[in-house]
Amino acid sequence: MRKAAILTLGCKANQFESAAMQGELEGIGFQVGTLVHDCELVVVNTCTVTGATDTQSRKLVRRVRRVCPNARIFVTGCAAQIDPSMFSGLAGVTRVFGNMEKQDLEPLLASAGPQIQVSDIAQAEHCPTLTISGFAHHSRAFVQIQTGCNNFCTYCIIPYARGRSRSVLPSDVVAQVQTLVAVGFAEIVLTGIHIGQYGKDLNGQLDLAGLVALILQSTSAARIRLGSVEPQELTPALIDLISTSPRVCPHLHIPLQSGSNSVLQRMRRTYSADFFRDKIFAIRQVLPKAGLGFDVITGFPGESCAEFEQTKALLVALPFSYLHVFPYSSRSGTVAAQMSGQVPVGLRRARAAELREIARVKTEAFALGFVGKEVDVVFHARAAANTETATRWRGVSGEYLEVECAGVGSSNRQLHRVQVQGAVAGRALGIVVE
Repeated sequence: MRKAAILTLGCKANQFESAAMQGELEGIGFQVGTLVHDCELVVVNTCTVTGATDTQSRKLVRRVRRVCPNARIFVTGCAAQIDPSMFSGLAGVTRVFGNMEKQDLEPLLASAGPQIQVSDIAQAEHCPTLTISGFAHHSRAFVQIQTGCNNFCTYCIIPYARGRSRSVLPSDVVAQVQTLVAVGFAEIVLTGIHIGQYGKDLNGQLDLAGLVALILQSTSAARIRLGSVEPQELTPALIDLISTSPRVCPHLHIPLQSGSNSVLQRMRRTYSADFFRDKIFAIRQVLPKAGLGFDVITGFPGESCAEFEQTKALLVALPFSYLHVFPYSSRSGTVAAQMSGQVPVGLRRARAAELREIARVKTEAFALGFVGKEVDVVFHARAAANTETATRWRGVSGEYLEVECAGVGSSNRQLHRVQVQGAVAGRALGIVVE
């Protein structure tokens, strides 16, 4: 069989789309695997969230050329969408195509058309037509329910790379979930660029809560997990669904970005720090054991010592289980890149370290709270090598608690009941009891 490889950078949406392209290639006779010297075709699915990821994308294309000097190289993804010319001149690049063109991979392979085929994503009115029949090398399956974003935050290039928010039809989402459940996936992760906007372009058919309810009603998925949801889109109906259905993971990943109102305004976020605080405490009242994770950016242009202290104070006060901290990275083409008061890189990183220390304490306390309890875990990776004879595996519970234990034969996509017996460095240690 002809060999091909797909290399993916970036978010869960990209990972889903790469899986869909892999299925399309396999359907026309390619063996899709790792990057080896005799690959006939290599697809690089790029990311452009920061200037650093643009550089990483170009380096990856050059590496492909070194490893596979005779391969046709196809470049797609967000970096290709934003600036196809950064790839079209690289040696070995046969085709550069955009995010909407991912649905047309087979005709692109057969076409003798122009090297660059990138449509105007701002004019797109629907999600690309992409489906998957499996999710190789993953224990949890991602399902794209939406793409694009209408927010245009000042630091973010993604609306220009993904277009306006568009939703996958509810019937198509249900069909995709049914397919993945049929091949053995216990956990389905609903993903997209801005999933809280789900359904707003579908004439009021369903919102995100309605879609989750439909999936629960129409499929036998053992566990549904939500991707990142903006705080203002965490509706009472959605929280109620999480609290009442044992099949919906008690876990929310919520972008905060800053605890300072003035920074939030410069970011063009649509909520205040007080709103975020009140929302989190209201959620904690309904979901006392849920995993809550936040995104935070340090060193946004103009961030003063006082503004950073406001973020620290808010995080100290809030109940959460983990934190994703990002030192601000300037991205050309965004409003923030042109703002005055750019914070020195070293200070951005130092502030990030302070927030990570706050998070470390909370993550460890969260894990310790599960000692003596049982949780359902999907295992996804072998634990680091150790001196014990038994193989140990790592996975995540419904609460997004990282769990490590022995007694698991393999990462088999199924739920395993685990009794938590201890916790080290924010990770639960346990044994499989079922």
